[in-house]
Amino acid sequence: MRLAILSTSRIVDEFLQHAGEMPSIQLEAICCRPQSEAKARAWAAQYGIPRVYTDEAALYAAGGFDGVYIGTANHLHYPAAKRALEAGFHVMLEKPFTYTLAEAEELYRLADAKGVLLLEAITIPYLPAWRFLQQELPKIGPVRGAMASFCARSARYDDYLKGIWNTTFDPACQGGALADMNVYNLHLFCGLLGAPKSCEYRPSRGANGIDTAGLALLDYDGFTAAALSAKDSSTENGAFLQGPQGRLVIRGGTNALPEVCSIMACGRQDEPPTVCPKAEKHRMVYEFEEFARIAAEQDAAAEAAARARTLTVMAVLDALRANSK
Repeated sequence: MRLAILSTSRIVDEFLQHAGEMPSIQLEAICCRPQSEAKARAWAAQYGIPRVYTDEAALYAAGGFDGVYIGTANHLHYPAAKRALEAGFHVMLEKPFTYTLAEAEELYRLADAKGVLLLEAITIPYLPAWRFLQQELPKIGPVRGAMASFCARSARYDDYLKGIWNTTFDPACQGGALADMNVYNLHLFCGLLGAPKSCEYRPSRGANGIDTAGLALLDYDGFTAAALSAKDSSTENGAFLQGPQGRLVIRGGTNALPEVCSIMACGRQDEPPTVCPKAEKHRMVYEFEEFARIAAEQDAAAEAAARARTLTVMAVLDALRANSK
């Protein structure tokens, strides 16, 4: 997969640090705002990216690549993806995919019309630990409780408190704890348990209305899954799903699933845990290698599964915002 990159954001920085570990990805170009050109050129020199652009139209007109990785601020995801798809390129779009389900559905229709691939850059379903969770979930019996926490005090939170503007805490830029953090918890639960019957969101809001933290409650048959996220505070992150026969335990951020095990109940004394081997690669390597594979092999089944996951989460995000306390 010959790839062009859109943005010089922090997530793009992290991607570039590990792009050399992705044999199927070849970096061809990076495009950014004019004010970020110096950073882009420094990265191009460091990582061997042949071309730098400050205009998307020029990038797409020049071509010479197969797909575009979009790592812009949240509010730019939909228009940037639309332009890339209209130009006829595959798109790997950072989470949160779009702001609304309607926007997501429109982008998928456009991708289908253009005959190109559109995937959400969400790490969870491509990690080795994901297959372990899917394998172990039936063993614990009907799920009767689930909780997840993904919280990290943002480096930009102090600026926000001082009134210094940044996209992370600007409601107009579609940031906040639900979109930036809880989306991982939602992908975890929706991917393993399916769409909830109903849901509600209980946010903690800052002075400008942004949700600096929040609890999402997802109602399933017989239980409620609770998903906590925060950008104003930190905690020990992790998740668990429990049933009559045992439980699945995740220690660490739900964006990476760093430590995962299953523990079967055996009377009053649990059996020794079955531990999932730790990932051998950075979490982003798995998703981009799969992006390239699905495109190369035209794997319709994998694309359909990824699309279904994204659309389920987008529908839940719409419902959470509509049912926000």
